[in-house]
Amino acid sequence: MSTIKVKDGDSSDKYFGVFGVGSETFPFQNSFISQGISNAILEVKNSHGVDISVQQRAKSLIKFGVNNDIDAGIRETIWSTGGNETYQTSNTIDRVVSSNAGDTQSVVIEGHTLSGGLLTFVTQTVTLTGTTAVTLATPLARANRLYNNGSSDFLGNVTVYVNGGTTHITANGAENQSLKGATSISDSEYYLITDLTFSVNRTNTAVCDFELQSRIIGKVFRTIAPKLTCSDTEGTIQVHFEQPIIIRNNSDVRLMCTSSAANTFVSGAMHGYLASIV
Repeated sequence: MSTIKVKDGDSSDKYFGVFGVGSETFPFQNSFISQGISNAILEVKNSHGVDISVQQRAKSLIKFGVNNDIDAGIRETIWSTGGNETYQTSNTIDRVVSSNAGDTQSVVIEGHTLSGGLLTFVTQTVTLTGTTAVTLATPLARANRLYNNGSSDFLGNVTVYVNGGTTHITANGAENQSLKGATSISDSEYYLITDLTFSVNRTNTAVCDFELQSRIIGKVFRTIAPKLTCSDTEGTIQVHFEQPIIIRNNSDVRLMCTSSAANTFVSGAMHGYLASIV
């Protein structure tokens, strides 16, 4: 928090506390911030020694995903690729391809490069060439979102992957958008999560435990919010956090599910705000 001193009409000093700082390019704006967000900004300053600004970043972030085949008793990530992602330790994610020769659309790929242990956000646009893989201009260590930037639906499944290795994003023509309940946060930002949404498809007979996990690059994932349980009879649960869950800069974050039955279809989303380090 910063303090502004002003002179009153009687020349006495008055002091105002403000959450965030400004610059010539991004002057401070005295707009309303919820108490929970304000407290999170203070907590980051007190705990990590940095100032962050939701107003300067001015970007909400909703990451949502599905997994249509959760195995019984196995903790899996809520993403359309299935299973759990193999996280890369260098920029080895370097290809995009479709399973259908007719896919020649433009796609946008959002992800992060990794250098010196630090994540940097990157967006790139690529034109598909059907079943012939295209090499990314900027190889990635994280692939977090893929969407169709063309004028026609995907005909096949489009994947971003490591040449000769693992898949990190999947999308198809039903959504024209990857469904990945996981993301990464660059070294220059924080993520303040305010809400979680989870759902068990009603065609299933299952009870599922849902988790939010995060890790700083180079460390292990840990569960950072209470586990939530939902069954097919309840359908969907949503939880709002009055105190936002703080995801540190240079981190991975993911939604996880463990089901009581095989072949369970689930979905999940995390909602919140990005905040710039200023």
